[in-house]
Amino acid sequence: MSASRSTPTPATVGAVVLTWRDRELTAACVARLVGHPRVARVIVVDNEADGSIASAFEPNPSLDIVELTSNTGFAVGVNSGLRQLLDDPSLDEFLVINNDATLTHHDIDRLVSALDGDPGLGIVGPRIETPTGTKFSAGGIVNRFTWGIRQPRPGEHPDFLTWACVLVRRSTFERVGLLDERFFMYWEDVEFGFRLREAGVRFSEVPDAVLIHAVSSSHSRAGSRILAYSSQAFRHFLRLHGGAGTVTGLARLGAKVALCTVKGDMPGARYVIAGWKLGRNAPDPAYVAFEKLP
Repeated sequence: MSASRSTPTPATVGAVVLTWRDRELTAACVARLVGHPRVARVIVVDNEADGSIASAFEPNPSLDIVELTSNTGFAVGVNSGLRQLLDDPSLDEFLVINNDATLTHHDIDRLVSALDGDPGLGIVGPRIETPTGTKFSAGGIVNRFTWGIRQPRPGEHPDFLTWACVLVRRSTFERVGLLDERFFMYWEDVEFGFRLREAGVRFSEVPDAVLIHAVSSSHSRAGSRILAYSSQAFRHFLRLHGGAGTVTGLARLGAKVALCTVKGDMPGARYVIAGWKLGRNAPDPAYVAFEKLP
């Protein structure tokens, strides 16, 4: 008599939605998640909360709102939600998604199926499309000399997955940790990808899962401070993974200062320099230092 083969229990998913002053898109994103049968819990992390995000939702036992009094940036905000979900032993997989992104139920199913179907995969992400139909890979390739980032070519494995949307196995976080909170915004997903590779954790794009990702309005609201965020993040990344390419990376930052100066954007040049200084010995968490910038 042949032994019966048991069917694996489907994974239970917890989701984190990070937002900053974007009530309408956040409400729409959460509505799609809470209706999915595999998504047991959703945590909305509201950076620099003023109550407007929380007031957009009716009470729901599967929905929690984490209101942070400061704008803590991407890594701290996402980690705040992940830590709560990781404390729930019933959750096996963790979806992180931007509040301005659209992921249908079918696309959630495709991500979950990809992770469930390959025990060796630690993290997966969908292909990305803009609302106008422009298509992007879920990840990117980093040039270790110029530090430019490009789209992978057909058949080329990315160096990282973009955290606009990722589905992560619990064991992946247990092995490599959460996002590095010394990043405020930018490069934290690249750094996580480098850690995955160093730990031998496989990750992959799921090409038949599609995320529609709008351009975030938070970037325009942040103005020239974006230059400080990106410069600080890149400088910190170089400290961690720059190796022999650190010199050319620093030259890239210097060129950014020069470009701002030539354009007459002196506030921008000052923000690049400020971020550069903060990244040399990035504070943990990074957002505390950024609160002191004008």
